[in-house]
Amino acid sequence: MAGLCSAARCWSAFLDAVLACCYDKYVKPNRTTHPGSAGPAPDVSVIIVNWNLRDLLRRCLESVRLDSEGLNVETVVVDNDSTDGSAGMVADEFPEAVIIANRENAGFGRASNQGMEASRGRYLFFLNNDATLFEGALGRMVGYMEAHPEAGACGPRVVNPDGSLQVYSKGYYPSIPRIIGQFFLPQGLRHPFGRSLGLYESSDRMEAREFEWLSGCALLVRREAVEKVGSLNADVFMYCEDMDWCYRMRLAGWKVMYLPQAKVEHLGGQSMKMQHGAAVGSHAAGLLAFYSRYHGVAATAVFRAVLLAGYTVQAAGWLVAALFGRGGGLDKLRRVFRAGKQGRGGGK
Repeated sequence: MAGLCSAARCWSAFLDAVLACCYDKYVKPNRTTHPGSAGPAPDVSVIIVNWNLRDLLRRCLESVRLDSEGLNVETVVVDNDSTDGSAGMVADEFPEAVIIANRENAGFGRASNQGMEASRGRYLFFLNNDATLFEGALGRMVGYMEAHPEAGACGPRVVNPDGSLQVYSKGYYPSIPRIIGQFFLPQGLRHPFGRSLGLYESSDRMEAREFEWLSGCALLVRREAVEKVGSLNADVFMYCEDMDWCYRMRLAGWKVMYLPQAKVEHLGGQSMKMQHGAAVGSHAAGLLAFYSRYHGVAATAVFRAVLLAGYTVQAAGWLVAALFGRGGGLDKLRRVFRAGKQGRGGGK
């Protein structure tokens, strides 16, 4: 009998260990560290999604801290299961920040939505972890939104490290004519009369104006607008969810405003450089997901065909560049091929 009891206790202990392991791996919720939520709602909640970019994240958070003067700013960092100590660095060096430590790479849309749910600010500022604020950028955008209640979103002038305009930070909705213009019109013919015939606007006029979409790498949104149009599309892993969000805001009557007097530097594509293709689909998948959401089957089929032709032409250019040892063409082809595997599944 004693042996039977001993065996039963061992079996019970074994089951407890298995259940604890399963809970930790599959049931245990993501860890959220919040330094406290007492007091009035912040003016702005800065929401930063991170994946294995600890040093760039530190640089980003330092710029937010320096640019917060005169504003009540809350910082929310959503870490997508980094293995480089990012979450620990935030806890040690930026104790004022709210930290959400995911147990998987949730993608940009889902992680951003988590950040929104944990935030309390009247405005929500989405900032990439490889971006830094120039002095006064946040205050200028908040000031503009306060003075223009019709604006649901506002974005800064996004620049490259050399100070040049980052062309892919603002533009127009993808359509069949614009995809044709983007892929098949030479650069010199793509911008007649100062307006792009493609997806992106490369003019650098220093005046506030309305665009159809602005990049989510640095985007300030009004909480009231989010409450009306809903959160980001979490079905898309990465790319074009910001375009979709801006589209829904405009449908609801909000304006999406570009404010070049506010400036943000963005390195761009730093997390993508570390991806191996298994978790990330292509930019083409994001464009197709956006278009198919608002158009019929026939129009989507034409759009898909034009998009495929465009990327085929682009890939041919990369192949030629690779043959002549220029432009990193072979590396681009590898990344597109790997991303395409996931893109066929509808993610990005």
